[in-house]
Amino acid sequence: MNQKASSNQNSKDLETFNVADDVDQVSCDGGSGPLGHPQVWYSFDGKTKVACHYCGRKFVKASHNS
Repeated sequence: MNQKASSNQNSKDLETFNVADDVDQVSCDGGSGPLGHPQVWYSFDGKTKVACHYCGRKFVKASHNS
């Protein structure tokens, strides 16, 4: 299952997104429209969290959110 992240939070704050436990991949585009970054995909590959290399957004599987 893939999930595209979106948020209405202030982009200056480091964002954390909870995703369902069955999600294998997430995508990030920075969320700021033309001021964001290229869309990139990240795979969990057995991990419980991943972070965007462009903007630092974190994606955490729901059962591992602390």
